[in-house]
Amino acid sequence: MSKRKEVAAAAGVSEATVSHVINGTKYVSPELAARVRKAIEEKGYYLNQAARCLATNRSGHLALVVNNLKNPRYAEVAEAMQEEARKRGYIVSAIDINIFNFNEDAIFDLIARNVDGLFLATYIDSMEPAIRRACASGIRVVSGCPEFGRVLKIDYEDSIGEMVRFLAGTGHKRIAFLSGYSLKETSHEKYANFCQAMKANDLQVLPELLIDGEMPYIADLDTGFQAMNQLLERGTDVDAVFAVNDLVAIGAMKALRQRGIRVPEDISVAGCDDIPFASYVEPVLATINVPKAEMGKLAAEMLCDILNNRPCEDHYLKTTFKAGASIGHA
Repeated sequence: MSKRKEVAAAAGVSEATVSHVINGTKYVSPELAARVRKAIEEKGYYLNQAARCLATNRSGHLALVVNNLKNPRYAEVAEAMQEEARKRGYIVSAIDINIFNFNEDAIFDLIARNVDGLFLATYIDSMEPAIRRACASGIRVVSGCPEFGRVLKIDYEDSIGEMVRFLAGTGHKRIAFLSGYSLKETSHEKYANFCQAMKANDLQVLPELLIDGEMPYIADLDTGFQAMNQLLERGTDVDAVFAVNDLVAIGAMKALRQRGIRVPEDISVAGCDDIPFASYVEPVLATINVPKAEMGKLAAEMLCDILNNRPCEDHYLKTTFKAGASIGHA
């Protein structure tokens, strides 16, 4: 008995159904597809990728575009996306781009490699022409931008609102915002949510307490260290800092520590992403939990469904604020 027949028998379906699940040539219900994939795993049946590409005119290749693969946030997204894609017969490459010196060749290379689908976990305005060209070439795109296709987006509004309320409730008024890229970017929704939350709590967003990424930042530890020092050198009063991500927050905490400024006794600090490091720093970092694994899994599911002409909906993932010892009373 051939491997495909064994898989079909184990799943209780026809060989044609097994073929449709593997090649995405016809809609198969989620329940049946799950049975087939389970049988494929159990029987160790793997279709030759080259043969599959010839049969379907597809590469079986998805790409994840990020700004900084060193950020643990993206590592978790990539791992989940790769795992789900593998179950569906696809491979995933993670592409690290420099959004501050964006080169369209990074996207054009994906077009040349005949990538089937693209998940933009990072996006700034200057990427638009290259992404539109990718769409025009037939690459299916999932991102936070509805103009490119289906939407998979992190919603920070409620969690940032809760964080600012928590800071306001503990007496903080002069709250700084440390970014990793320009506040002029239309895609900088964390900043927009921060401003909205500050206004809702009758707090002012003060220009002297804003540090953006006009310098070549990539929102990492060094970004936070430099940005915090830049803020302190202005000589302005600050009683709390909200950093665009946890790496920036941890870098800021180091800058404060080197200057003898205590967290949270002198300045409170909060980050975003809830990376593993956040719970290992002292004091434990207050942060915003982002469903990173769910995001990666959904990205693979959505792209595979789109490529196989299955129903696909937009997804907006909620985030939650996690109080930590890095926030005290002002």
